[in-house]
Amino acid sequence: MMNNLYLLLLWLFLLSGCGGSSSGSKKHIDIANYLNSTNISKKYSRVYRVNGDLNNSEYIADVLVESNLITIKENGILQTMISVSADEINLKEMLGNSRNKIFKREVAIGDVISTSLYKEKPKILTIGSQRVGEENRRVKEECVLEDLVNSYEIFFYAYKNYDDEHDILKIKCTSKSSLETEIDVEYVDVVSYSNGLIKSKDNISYEYYQKNLGLIAKIDDDCLVSKLPDVIDDTLDKSECLGERYHYTLYHPQY
Repeated sequence: MMNNLYLLLLWLFLLSGCGGSSSGSKKHIDIANYLNSTNISKKYSRVYRVNGDLNNSEYIADVLVESNLITIKENGILQTMISVSADEINLKEMLGNSRNKIFKREVAIGDVISTSLYKEKPKILTIGSQRVGEENRRVKEECVLEDLVNSYEIFFYAYKNYDDEHDILKIKCTSKSSLETEIDVEYVDVVSYSNGLIKSKDNISYEYYQKNLGLIAKIDDDCLVSKLPDVIDDTLDKSECLGERYHYTLYHPQY
């Protein structure tokens, strides 16, 4: 009887030890390993499509890797600065609307790895040359490490874990924007603009980073559900979208 009780208690102990904590069994990933590890010149294509209009342009990204800093120049102009600390990766985009994105370093699949709030430069509203007000846009973005994959293909670009040492991070980013219009007091009753706040639906994009190689693809497919003003809702089925619109950044593989 005592032997049976002892075996039962031992079995319960082993069961709790094996399955009691699911978080402990998660594979932890250091995102820093998926940044560029050596100096390299990388060729990219930017592809825009709005309905039938397609624009494709190429550029060279020159990557300089130092101890805790990676700088990337686009056709000789500083594009991105990436600083790496013990716990975080700070990615600062220098071109266009300057943006900072901070990634956690040690993460697991399914984790939120970045939350950002961007404030774009105000857009001045005018009638002729006369200022009548301004628009302010804010964008909140949350990025999740969705998966760790061995391959990704789009068009004729194929990215593969060709030697079992170069797997690929798939990151899903969801952003929402708010547009606030403020009309100068003296023009409130005499212009067609009006004060107000417009909040967007979900805009979903994906980023792919290959181990030791850095960014290989940015994929942003927009489901446009309204025009003038444009309203994007990427949670809808494609059949509900008004035409086709996307913006991709694609690395030209060298292997």
